[in-house]
Amino acid sequence: MNMSKIRKKGFTLIELLVVITIIGILAGIAYMGFGDVLFSAGRTAAGKNLKTIYETLVQETRSFPMNDDIKSADEFAVWFRNKTKETRSELWFIQDDEEVRALEEDEDADGIPANIPDDANDFDGDQKKALAWSIAVPGNDAETRSFVVNLRSGAFPIIWTRGLDEGDQTWPADSPWAGEGGHVLFSDGTVRWFDDTKGKDENGVFVKAINKEDGKDQKAEPTDDIGEALPKGWEIYDPGK
Repeated sequence: MNMSKIRKKGFTLIELLVVITIIGILAGIAYMGFGDVLFSAGRTAAGKNLKTIYETLVQETRSFPMNDDIKSADEFAVWFRNKTKETRSELWFIQDDEEVRALEEDEDADGIPANIPDDANDFDGDQKKALAWSIAVPGNDAETRSFVVNLRSGAFPIIWTRGLDEGDQTWPADSPWAGEGGHVLFSDGTVRWFDDTKGKDENGVFVKAINKEDGKDQKAEPTDDIGEALPKGWEIYDPGK
């Protein structure tokens, strides 16, 4: 028997290590690609849910509750539920959110409610913090209560991914998308995704609100501060605060 022929039919240890390394690299690339697909799918679903919130509201009302009526983001979710009779919790929670995952994995926690309750007291503290959206709400001195009108400066933000506050340029690491960005719903029904609020030109993705008191000569200016884009007298309710 020719031993050299037998050796040629097998793999050397070095060859096996090379093959294993290549397989590992390819598996890693495939896993990262799969993760990107899941992230993109989750992001798309969240954007559609935000659009659904807007469209459902428009069918029932043209005005937001005032800050005398509600005091928090969870109270807004309950107001929405009672106003529209839309109870689905997936509109208000994002499955990719670490806050949501923690609730679902904690055996001692209540998890995510099957439906939005008709009383904010039925939310527990962790459920309130896990709500996906920050809300802009008009105060007593607000120029308008309507969320469907545009200012002279254009459409303004009304609901957006939790974590972005006045003066922030980025979403924090504990936001639903782990600081990689967020959705913003504008008063004209447009939903947009932003990696940050600076934009490509770093001038800002929003437009400073032009209120009646600003005069007719006031020109629209970009801003990276979501607070500056709100109408006069509107306040921000963030679930995490």
